[in-house]
Amino acid sequence: MKTEIVARHPEIDETLRRYVLRRVRSAINRLSTQIKNITVKLDRHSAKQADQRNCVIEIRIDGQAPLIVDSAGPHWLSAIDQAVESAARAVRRQLKHTLHQVTPLQLLKGQHAS
Repeated sequence: MKTEIVARHPEIDETLRRYVLRRVRSAINRLSTQIKNITVKLDRHSAKQADQRNCVIEIRIDGQAPLIVDSAGPHWLSAIDQAVESAARAVRRQLKHTLHQVTPLQLLKGQHAS
């Protein structure tokens, strides 16, 4: 599984990148070997009333449409944590749904996702 972090803001240093990798791997890596790629995009938007840190996570699972979740918060860690937890739930839901679509013949042949 390849994990890519896309960030163009000077606030995002190597320490924050390592934090993102640790959080993603601990929450998502154990869920499936079917995940091909994870892209984490970190961005900061300054509106008139609020300064928001945004985290968008895109997960590509073999044979599935990409899963995309996002989160915004006043701090990087909260935005990252919320997005990672949402992504983990989305992956679990998608894999559960995929497993329920397996035909009995595939189960007998051992061709299901587990």
